[in-house]
Amino acid sequence: MKIVSFSGLAARMADQAVFREILETVSRAWVDDETEFWFSSDLAERIRKDFPGIVTHPLVDLNKRIFDAQLPENTALLVCLGGDGTLLDTLRLVKDSGIAVMGIHFGRLGFLNAVSANNITQTLRPGFFDEFRRENRLVLEACDFEINGVETRHTSETFPYALNEIALLKSDTESLVFLDVYVDGAYMNTYYGDGVIFSTPTGSTAYSLSCGGPILIPSADNILVTPVASHTLTVRPLILEGYQEITVEARGQEQCKLALDSQTYEIKGPFRFKVRKSSFKFITIYPNDRTFFDGIRDKLMWGLDIRPRPEAIPDKI
Repeated sequence: MKIVSFSGLAARMADQAVFREILETVSRAWVDDETEFWFSSDLAERIRKDFPGIVTHPLVDLNKRIFDAQLPENTALLVCLGGDGTLLDTLRLVKDSGIAVMGIHFGRLGFLNAVSANNITQTLRPGFFDEFRRENRLVLEACDFEINGVETRHTSETFPYALNEIALLKSDTESLVFLDVYVDGAYMNTYYGDGVIFSTPTGSTAYSLSCGGPILIPSADNILVTPVASHTLTVRPLILEGYQEITVEARGQEQCKLALDSQTYEIKGPFRFKVRKSSFKFITIYPNDRTFFDGIRDKLMWGLDIRPRPEAIPDKI
């Protein structure tokens, strides 16, 4: 028996009818009578509270088919209901399982999501799971921490992975921080400013982009290093190979924030840790007619030119 799991708070859902449409559309399109629908505990609570008419739906069994931090066995697909941040959080659920994630957009931007809740019936046709394009996305890992010269297990190592970026930033009490960065053991640069971002290709359109970094295609096997408010104008974003290992070191008493996507931790120097590509990929699925370039044009207004085309410019009088 296969399982389709659903997660996400879906706080921006329009109404009960929208959620019913999602369930019934996925059910019709899945084309497998043996499949069960399971729900994350927070989503189940949302259903009980705000969608009482769904509780008795034949596809829903909130007495048995609920999961918390661990996806049920035989999960074939995780459907994420929400925005980009909600989809990033599914990394903690799928981990290295190889389970594909499909995002249904309810947030503000929906850049990472495959389907909009507004056109789900047009997008999810029977057999969509086998027909959709799969993208294997690089995941970063923060590891091998040394704090005050002692090897230690930092709190971030409880789940040391990030789908967008690992960012090391000054705390609110610091004016700037000095961070030495090494690549494969060779000294690369000292970043002094507000911090530095180590981004995946997925995260190249997020925090790194807002700090002047380039856009990478999702399939790229690269790590992007982007300074944050650098005090040296000659320091620019740098693209590394995915196999290269980065070491970050603070030799002073810097008080920093270590952010792995939405998870933020405090860390105080002197410290040293490594950033590297994880041993697994994050798998998302998308309709074949929706490309990455469609996404950056539509969502990020990439290449937008409001000037009239030459043929539309009238001749001079």
